[in-house]
Amino acid sequence: MPKAGPKILELNEKTETLVLLEAVDVLKRGGVVVVPTDTLYGLAADATNERAIKKVFSIKGRDAAKPLPVLVSDFAMMNRVALLSEKNRERIAKFDTVTAVLPARGWMPLNLRAGQLTIGVRIPQHPFLLRLIKMFGGPITGTSANKSGGSSHTHIQYVVEDFQKGRAKPDLIIDAGNLGEHSASMIVDFTKEPAQVIRTGPMTKEALLTFLSEEQSKNTC
Repeated sequence: MPKAGPKILELNEKTETLVLLEAVDVLKRGGVVVVPTDTLYGLAADATNERAIKKVFSIKGRDAAKPLPVLVSDFAMMNRVALLSEKNRERIAKFDTVTAVLPARGWMPLNLRAGQLTIGVRIPQHPFLLRLIKMFGGPITGTSANKSGGSSHTHIQYVVEDFQKGRAKPDLIIDAGNLGEHSASMIVDFTKEPAQVIRTGPMTKEALLTFLSEEQSKNTC
């Protein structure tokens, strides 16, 4: 008998508290939740739980050699999962949204970071998601909610279609409607000097050029 599809909860002002409570419960039980972010729909799981992380890889069909990014609520939580210098804190604060590649804390699961010594971490600019992370009390995975190799989604209907089939499914889908047209976050490797942009994102060309120019000048001083 085929497994039923994921539970879907609509997110709005009236349901927000109940949705938060249920999502936190799923995360604490090692489940996976599709969440709205400030960029795309994402797959959220406890980033400190190896079994939950393994489930994310299975749902996406993702190569285990590719690390998963992490979402945190603030710089204090970021410093719990990565080595965050004051210099890098100031540099990260210049961005509206950026996935910062930093040296990983040794206690973070190896399968999360694919055995690497670094970890990608971001503070999302999405009120509901920030509340969820704070209520959960720890970092969550922040990979896009789509099958590996496929398009990432801002439309909930495509998320639902992606995960209706297949044996591994999210435990909960939070339906926040159409998120609008957004691109994935910028990725910057702050373990390099100067910092290196791995993937561009929602940042103006002028602001990006200014940042890169500042990085280059600091490195040559």
